[in-house]
Amino acid sequence: MGRKNPIVNATIYFYPQYRNEEGDITCYPGSVFEGVVKVEVAESIPVHYIKLVFKGRERVNYDAMGWEKSQIINDRLFAVRTILWGLPPHADLPVDSLPILERGEHTLPFVCQLPVVNYPPTFSHHLITIDFQVIVSILKGGDTTPILSKPEHVLFHPLIETIPAKINESCIQETKLPGHVTSYVSVPRLAYNIDESHRESISINIQLMSNTGKDAIQVSSLTAYIKRYYCINYKTFSRTETKVISSLTYPRSLTKCPINIAIALRIPAKDDIPCTLTFSPHLTIKYKLVVAIKLKQGLIQLRKKIFDMPILFGTLPTGISAPRQLQSYSDIEENQTLELKPTFLIPPKLEQEEFLPVYEGNGRPPAY
Repeated sequence: MGRKNPIVNATIYFYPQYRNEEGDITCYPGSVFEGVVKVEVAESIPVHYIKLVFKGRERVNYDAMGWEKSQIINDRLFAVRTILWGLPPHADLPVDSLPILERGEHTLPFVCQLPVVNYPPTFSHHLITIDFQVIVSILKGGDTTPILSKPEHVLFHPLIETIPAKINESCIQETKLPGHVTSYVSVPRLAYNIDESHRESISINIQLMSNTGKDAIQVSSLTAYIKRYYCINYKTFSRTETKVISSLTYPRSLTKCPINIAIALRIPAKDDIPCTLTFSPHLTIKYKLVVAIKLKQGLIQLRKKIFDMPILFGTLPTGISAPRQLQSYSDIEENQTLELKPTFLIPPKLEQEEFLPVYEGNGRPPAY
């Protein structure tokens, strides 16, 4: 654990173009973020290094789930560092040979580029958390415990195609029901963009047809809903949390075939639909679109699903393809080379501005 210090204090500042409308730092595969670290020093001190660390973690709340916890827990997705000032951490020098960090304010720029890798998205839940943060570590001469800055959290958004080719076409599902009735449910598409979800609804067409020519039917209830699945896995342990995040019930009973109904099921706001996730070490996020009816046969009520299909929520605009070189974290988890980790780049030096000569107002102006 790090500690604070009254003599030296570090603060991380990101350039404003890397913040979203809510003020959060955001990044995605292949993106860059940059800023400066400002270090305030009350008195000149020997310092081993000023280090900037960027790390991603996926932390399972083992206690909340009552799961066995191994003695060594590696919850890292990655961890990279760069020395902003001073010596490498492995340098072994006496205190009087360390560089001196002078009193005053020091501004240290940084630039970080992410690989074209889909890490799991930033995610907060009482059972599991995925977070990304940048933090400064300063080791004073003679100390063994570094001084840590306040961590700055970064939101990571993976690139997930909204309409993969295999689910681009409309889907029709046919179901045989009691009483020689057949249902046909059609949905134009099964993939949607989470950033556009608040403006979209899912169009669902439902037909009930009699196979015998008899038109009598007793449908007491017809409901369409979206169900969300959080599946958390660790070793031999597994837990699934489900929730219906949107539903619509047709307001009338149906008593006569043929039946042809069109309904629009609202897609929830972005906060309720994190993107579909299949490449995390411990977390899977999936969704299903379901249409169910209740049939009455005498005194018996029979509930039957007449549509039950996975639905995908992506992050890319509809029809936009992900980069060809994009890799999923699950594919590179066991073999993360340097090229597949975030990289700190050498920040560009700030060139001194060239100002025009001052015109004093006496005689002829100087040639510019």
